[in-house]
Parts: sequence; structure tokens; C-alpha cells
Amino acid sequence: MQYGEGPLLEDHLVERLIRAVPFFRALNRLDLARLVGALAPVDFPADSIIFREGEAADALYLLDSGRVEVSLSTAAGDRALTEVEAPAHFGELGLLLGRRTGSVRAVTDVRVWRLPRDRFERLVQERPTLGLTVARGLAELVDQRSRQGAGASAAPRLPFVLTHDASVPGKSPRHWMAVIISAVGLPLVLWTVAPPAGLSAQGWHVGLIMLGSALLWLSELIPYYLIALAMGAAWGIAGLVPVSLAFSGFSSPSYLLALAVLGLAAAMARTGLLFRIALLLLRVFPRTYGGQVLSLLTGGLLLTPLMPIATARVTIIAPVAQELAEALGYPLRSRGRAGLAFAGIIGYGTFGCIFLTGLVANFFIVALLPEPDRIRFDWLTWLVSAAPAGAVLLLGSSLLLLVWFRSKATGGVTLEVLQRQQRTLGPLSRHEWVTILGLAVMLGGLLVGPALHVSTAGLGLSALILVIAGGALGPEGFRGGIEWGYLVFFGVLLGAGDVLRAVGIDRWIGHALLPVARAIPDPGVLVLLLAGGVIACRLVLPQIPAMYLLSLALVPAAHGIGVSPWVVGFVVQLTAYTWIHPRQSDYYRLTRDLTRHEMFTDRHGVAVGVGVTILTLIGIVASLPFWRAQGLLGP
Repeated sequence: MQYGEGPLLEDHLVERLIRAVPFFRALNRLDLARLVGALAPVDFPADSIIFREGEAADALYLLDSGRVEVSLSTAAGDRALTEVEAPAHFGELGLLLGRRTGSVRAVTDVRVWRLPRDRFERLVQERPTLGLTVARGLAELVDQRSRQGAGASAAPRLPFVLTHDASVPGKSPRHWMAVIISAVGLPLVLWTVAPPAGLSAQGWHVGLIMLGSALLWLSELIPYYLIALAMGAAWGIAGLVPVSLAFSGFSSPSYLLALAVLGLAAAMARTGLLFRIALLLLRVFPRTYGGQVLSLLTGGLLLTPLMPIATARVTIIAPVAQELAEALGYPLRSRGRAGLAFAGIIGYGTFGCIFLTGLVANFFIVALLPEPDRIRFDWLTWLVSAAPAGAVLLLGSSLLLLVWFRSKATGGVTLEVLQRQQRTLGPLSRHEWVTILGLAVMLGGLLVGPALHVSTAGLGLSALILVIAGGALGPEGFRGGIEWGYLVFFGVLLGAGDVLRAVGIDRWIGHALLPVARAIPDPGVLVLLLAGGVIACRLVLPQIPAMYLLSLALVPAAHGIGVSPWVVGFVVQLTAYTWIHPRQSDYYRLTRDLTRHEMFTDRHGVAVGVGVTILTLIGIVASLPFWRAQGLLGP
């Protein structure tokens, strides 16, 4: 098989070369497609040096055609060890070692596929199990070469066992002491204080436990879902509410639907369906800076209603944006790189509020709505009501990235690489078809279920059962692919809504807001003040606790100020994802870490964060007349 006999033949040869590397043999189609996207063809003429002993080890080479010689330096000069003829591979130790242990010279004209070390490290970050496989393969390779050099027989292959200490460095005792004093001591000190006027002692004590939980969330010392569990347990231990009420959220339809949606999202990621769609979208748009920015924004908008985990969407697209930046030839942390990275963050991270299925937290808002509003806001009604703000955010962020970060590319995104990755994935697998069918059942249920008086949670669970039974989400995927910590947090907070209603905190907050409503009779102004308050709270509280706590406190009290509870919940959700300082954004930090700080600077992050915040406020202003026409705001 020679290079140039056609794309399919070439793909087959590249795949065979990859599979020939011991630690790549077990790769599935999705991992193989990701790996193919990182390969670059390089030609060397006969008698040229591909790399020398002692040089920085920076890549693995897959020998497509030709023959190379491997040699070592000795006191008597270079000593040829062996010749390697295509198809083969060499330089595998370059993936982990800091220097070359030998020299390689082209005996004939050769063509190689080069896998850069930094590209491989990014693949390992996305697929940690790949790193373990490589470590095992290289250890076996070194052991075999050592035994061969000593004249010993080859050692039998043993099962690979990894032991590790999962502990992580903690905070200082002084830091822990300060957190305990504030989170536990402050509520205890206030426990005997008379409750505010209009609030019962029971409601006061429930609120104090929630205050301590908020302080713990602020410290970020303990996982947020453990704090939520402790909060619910504390309500029960103190005898404030029955434990069954504190954890009633785990049996609610919103929780069951969230479980189904997260399961389907895990199936999309594991089967490669999401990666396939992202590749398709990248091929459709022009292979320029502007075209790929629009591709990332539009692709995120289209994929958001299919995957309600924004962190998963950003995790998948961040390496793709980095590949695009490198193909376009942008220097590290340049404006062009930053623009592509933020297109991925905005497109795949910030449109979740626009679709009911875009965020699991949206089901939390639905659970807090009164019954008439809960029936009214199905999937389509939610989208229509959120559309004005979404349109402003999409158009405004496009202009921001295309104008402010536009840079001239020195390279070009190769369509051949995208096509090769698509061909490597092959036709839709049975598991992908099962996942598509499950998505159709879930989305169809969300669209027509309310009209047909069919339980959307029941249809969602049916879709989840379908993907599990069809093998798209096996036992391992069900255990490890679903964010169970998030679901625990979500379930406790759903139950917290019932707790606040039972002890009258929702009514107390509503009465407390009445003077504000009377002083500012225009509900539109109240909505803008709410948005500003959420932005201010986000300067202090982490993203997820702020979003849920503010929704929990304000959505039930909305009717008292002449604003639809849905509007309050939507505004809280939308503004909770803005940032002023980049460290406020979970998606910013995630993208920065996944791309190894190569895409942007904090200065870029501040500019984009302020821009997105302004666009969000403009989107809310643009929505006010539409919401008023829908009857969601008072006269």
C-alpha cells in the first residue's frame, strides 16, 4: 500500500500504523479519530537525519514508506543497531523521556506520520486511561530490551496493576479553623437570637443552617455535593423538618428527568456521537478565523439542547479549538488563539439557559414554578421566551470575537485532517443509532408530552433504559459517565425548595421584597436590578451554589413583585454564567487547564468576561418588551 492511492487506502494504512504501536492497539474508534487529528505527514530525503541521540525527545514517528537506520554513539563512533522498514514505528520513548536515546537516519526517501509529544499529552489529559496504557507498553518495551541485552529470555506479560495515593494536599489548619468558625460558629451564635419579624423560629433555624452551608460553599474546601447532603441531614437532626421532606427532591419528576438527561449525555460522549457532530460542523464552515469562530459558536448552539452538561461540552471542544488555532498558525496566547478559545467557551458553555434541556439546572427552575407555570413552560415555550436574549448573546459575541480578536492566519485548517478523522470514525455505529433513538424519545417527550398528558420524566427514563439496554451506556458508563455528585447536589436542592415552602421562608422573602416593588413599580427595572444583584453576588459566591441558592430564594417570591417566576429563574441562570474576573468562570478555568495555558491570557479573559456581561444585560433589556407582551411582567 503506497501513499497517494486514495483517501480510504491512506486512512487504512494510517490506522494500521497506529495499531502496530503496542500501546495504541486497544484504542476505540473515538480515541483513534482524535489521535489521527494530531498526526502530521513529513517527508525526509535519503541520508537525512530525522533526529540525533541526545536531542530533545519530542515525538513518535509512524513509518509510512521507506527504510531508516537506528544507531548509537560509542567511543569508536556511531554504531548501527538495526534498520526499520515500513510499515513500522520508532521514537516511542520520545513520548515520555526528555532526550533521544539513539539517532535515526533515512536510508531511503521516507514518509512518516509525526505525533508531537505535546499533542499526545493533550490526548492523555482527555483520556487518562490512554496514559496508563502507554506507561505499561513502554515499561514492557524497556524490560524486553534490557533482557535481550543481557541474553535473558523474554518475561511473561503480567496484569497491569496501578496503586496510588489519592490524597491531595489540603489547606492549612488555620484556613480550616477559619472556615469552621464562620460556617458552624456563626449559625450557632445566632441560633438563640430572636428571628426577624414575620419569620418563625423554625424558618430562622432552617435559614441559619443554609447560611452555614453557603459559607462552606464559598470556601470551596469541601465538595459542594457533600455540603448539600450535610445541610439536609442537619435539618433532620435538628428536628426542623422530617428527613423525608429534606430529601424529597430525589423522588421528584425533575430529578428523574435530570438523571435521564445526564445518562443520555454520557452516551453521546462515550459513543463518539458528540465528537462526530462537532467534526461535521467544523467542516461546513469556511476554514478561516472568522469561519471557525462562527462554527464554534453555531456548533455550540446546536449541540447545547442535546447535552445538558456544559462542562462536558466545553471539555470536548477546548482541544478542538486548540487544534484549529495551531492549524491556522497563531502564536501562543495571541489574539487569534484567544478568539477561537472563547468562541468555544461561549458557544458550548453559555447558551444552556436558552434551552430547557441545555442545563440540568433548568429542571430545578421548573420544579420551583407554581403548577400553572410548570405546565406552561414546556421545551418549546421555554425556547420562545428565551430567544431574544439568546439572539443578542449570539450576535453580540460573534461581533466581539470577530472584531476584537480577529487576526490574520499564517496557516490553514486542513480539510483533509477533518475528513480523515470522519472516515476513521466510520459509519454510525449501532450504539450511536441507539443513542440517537434515545435522544428522539426524550426530546419528543419534552415537546409533545405535556400536550398529550404523558409524563416527561417517564419518557426520559424510557430513553435512558433504551440506551443502557442497547449497549450505548453500559454498566461502566452508567457508573462513571454520569456526574453523580452533581445529581446528589441537585436532589438535595430540589428538596430544599419544599423545605423553604414548609417553614414559610418563601413567603417571608416575598413580603420583604414588597417595599422594593412598591418603590419601583416598573417590573422591568426590578428585573434589571435582579440581574445586577446576581452579578454582584457572583463576585463572592462560586457559580453553581450562587445559581441554585439565588433561584431557591427568589423564584418562589417572584409573583409578589409582579414578575413571572420563570423570568426570575431565567435571569438568575443567565447572569450566573457571566464573569468579570476570569477566575469566576468554571469554563474559563477548565479551558485554560485543558489547553495548558496556551490559548489566552487573563487580560483576554477580563475583556471577554466584561463583554459577555454587558451583552447579557443588553439581552435582558431586549427581552423586556417581549416578556411584557407574553404577560410575564406586570402592566
